[in-house]
Amino acid sequence: MQYLSKLNFKASERDIRWVITVPAIWSEEAKGLMKQWARQADMWNPSIDGHQLMITLEPECASLSMMLEVYNNATGLQFNIGDCYLMLDLGAGTADMVCHEVTGPFQVKEIVSPFGGPWGSSAIDSDVITLFQCLFGEGNMKQFQNLYPQCYLQFKQRFSKIQKKKDIAIHRIEIPFEFDEFMQSKFTNNLQELVADFEYLGQSGYEYDQEYLSIPCTLWTTLFDLRIDPIIKQINEVLLKNEKNLKGRLKYICLVGGFSESRHLQDKLKKHFERQFKFVIPQRPLLSVIEGAAQLDKTPPLFVTSRISKLTYGIGASWTLEQARSHPNINVDHINKHKYTCNIDSQEYVDCCFVVFVNKADTIKAEQVIELTFSKPNQLEKNGYVSVYCSNKRNPGVITGCKLLGEIAIPLPEDFDSVQDKLTVRFYLGETVIRVTVKTKANECTENELVIKYELGSDQSEIEQK
Repeated sequence: MQYLSKLNFKASERDIRWVITVPAIWSEEAKGLMKQWARQADMWNPSIDGHQLMITLEPECASLSMMLEVYNNATGLQFNIGDCYLMLDLGAGTADMVCHEVTGPFQVKEIVSPFGGPWGSSAIDSDVITLFQCLFGEGNMKQFQNLYPQCYLQFKQRFSKIQKKKDIAIHRIEIPFEFDEFMQSKFTNNLQELVADFEYLGQSGYEYDQEYLSIPCTLWTTLFDLRIDPIIKQINEVLLKNEKNLKGRLKYICLVGGFSESRHLQDKLKKHFERQFKFVIPQRPLLSVIEGAAQLDKTPPLFVTSRISKLTYGIGASWTLEQARSHPNINVDHINKHKYTCNIDSQEYVDCCFVVFVNKADTIKAEQVIELTFSKPNQLEKNGYVSVYCSNKRNPGVITGCKLLGEIAIPLPEDFDSVQDKLTVRFYLGETVIRVTVKTKANECTENELVIKYELGSDQSEIEQK
């Protein structure tokens, strides 16, 4: 807002929607932390509008940007309803991949849950830095970074430029004058001879002439393939696993993100998949995510009409003894350990059961809300407890071995009837970040939204009442 004021741009805080893009493969914890930090930075005010801040998935933004290019005939393609494409968002940090089916003008649905891994181009930059540390000494490299931070940053940026070259046999890294002068002062021996005798990952053939460091082509290829090969492997696994669903429908592979500009990466992907699919590369793949995010409010609502749940989500609760015995994933040991008699209706129940709101691999429609009601577990209980869990299994039956996302104790009204009144729990699943709300009585108008408060590096989270 201060920046806009300096530009003499008059805008109310209510008129601005903040959009934060995150990888689709991120966990609920990572997305939740991003939302928390945005709030701590005063980027948004939840009291203004629940949608003032949007956490959007980067491959979906890129997908929208690509659809706009197709619509404007910038790619020379025309998507038909029913066509499917694999969107590969290959950036600096991650390889983030989704599969979309075209369902209408500017509308798609997810048909394979997001997949990917830490195979971005920055890993190659880190490898090159490691090479320099081995060659010139880790202490010398850190000292140079401290003395010449701007030069060091420009130095690293040159690695990224080399990655985009058509022929990775062109493997000369430009050396800044400051770097050469600094390292010459650190070594009594001739640097050219030092480099000529150097070996890294069992490979030699390095050359140094004060202006450039030449890296063997075989090593450069190895550094790239350490990231590209896992991408290809995972694509093959996903295609095989979803062969029945994708056969005859998947027609395109779309490449976006900075790493996708690498010609070696493009050539290797095409070598493996070009016989099956047509490759689509937008005019500015580096900006696809940003351009798509900026267009979210200008396109028809619900660009992504449905998604595939990556995990099973639900809450911990008690089931009747009959329900627990009939569940295929609840064993006798669990029943005997958690069985109790309720002092409200005198029936036998089994605690620590997993009540599923959505199963892994299920389709979730945009803006879908799932609602279930629960009774008060104990006559003397003054609070209603809600514990949110996720699992990598479908219908796990019990919360044992599942991940606790968070829990809350909600004070119950004094007139809460243990028999007639219910706790109403709603899962808002059709958004990019899961929301959970609770009403303590069915006739209440106000929902208590549960904000999952994540802690960095923690396996558990705390949910607080909003």
